[in-house]
Formats: sequence, C-alpha cells, structure tokens
Amino acid sequence: MIFNLLFNKTLIFSCLAILCIHFSACKEEPIYYPKPRSFPKFNLPKREYTKFDIGYCNFSFEYPTYMRFEQDTLFINQATKHACWFNLYMPNLNGDIHFTYTDISGDSLEQKIFKVYRDAYKMSEEHNPKASLNEDLTINRREKNVYGVLYNIEGYVASPFQFVLTDSSRHAVRASLYFRNRPNPDSLAPIVEFVKSDMMGILNSFEWKN
Repeated sequence: MIFNLLFNKTLIFSCLAILCIHFSACKEEPIYYPKPRSFPKFNLPKREYTKFDIGYCNFSFEYPTYMRFEQDTLFINQATKHACWFNLYMPNLNGDIHFTYTDISGDSLEQKIFKVYRDAYKMSEEHNPKASLNEDLTINRREKNVYGVLYNIEGYVASPFQFVLTDSSRHAVRASLYFRNRPNPDSLAPIVEFVKSDMMGILNSFEWKN
C-alpha cells in the first residue's frame, strides 16, 4: 500500500515535471527585429543671396551665399572650352552645381542649338535605368529672352536636377546638380528639395548681358 502511494506520488511528480518542461519549451520567444538604419541629420544653411556677375560670363543671376563659386579650368584633364565653365560648390551639403557655357553665335545656328538641346536630353536620359521619374518642363521667359528645358529626375540617380538655357541666337548654358556621395533618394530628399528651390531661384533671376 505504501509502495503504491509512493509510486503514485512519484508518477504525478514526473508528469508535472514533464508538463512544465513541455510548456516552457513551447513558450513563444520574442522576435527581435533590427532597427532601421538611420540617416545622418543635415543642418540646412540659412539663405542669403548675392548676385553672380563674372566678367567672362555673358549672364547674371541671384544665388545663395552658402554656394561657393569655383572656376572650372580642366575637363577630363583638358582645358575647358570656355572660361565660363564653373561650379557652385556647397561645402555644407557636399554637392555642386556644374555650369557649362557654349557660344552658339555665327554660322549653323540651328545646328548648334539642336546640339545643345540634344546633348542635354542625352545627359538626362542616361539616368533612366535608375530613375523612378524623369520629367522635362519647358522654360519660356520671353521678356528676358530666356528659353530652355528643365529636367527633374527622381530615384537613385547622380544628377536629380538639370536645366539648359539659350537666348536662341548667341548663348547657351547648361547646369546640373550633383552630390559627392552615393545617391540615396531617401536620405538626400530634404537636401535635394532645398537646393532645387534655389536652382529655381537662379532660373527666375537669370538674365543675359547682351
């Protein structure tokens, strides 16, 4: 009788132990997800404006002082085609706006204008494989004799904003926005929008000298 009682107690204890182990093993473990990678915080510079008016450039415009003028004297290890090739460097934002000027006066005016627009179009189209959007807008400021095309490009692209301007008779200039780091539309979005608005300011204040 005593043996049976002890046996029953031992059996009950063993069963309880097995059940505890079973439920402990089946308990759902918490799943830890990696935190999303954070992006660096940028302090956007204050906007103060000055006038771009260089003697060897046949145009002027207003631009923010956080951009620094740098003349570009070399292109692919060769002298530039005109003195009016330059960058507006943005040290705080690690970016540049590249400007290239072309004299289209003289013979074959239509061919020269066609080449200017064709080259600008080809440059924008090169971004298509990684672009989620590539739209072009016509620029027509007849009162200032400023005509051209603006290219707004979104996605993992090297140059998200470009424009080409001409007076349809003597001058043409092309500007392209670039950043000196790997393009990431998520982290760069506020900076791109910030600089785009200032590039629109350049467009709206752009004037030919003659």
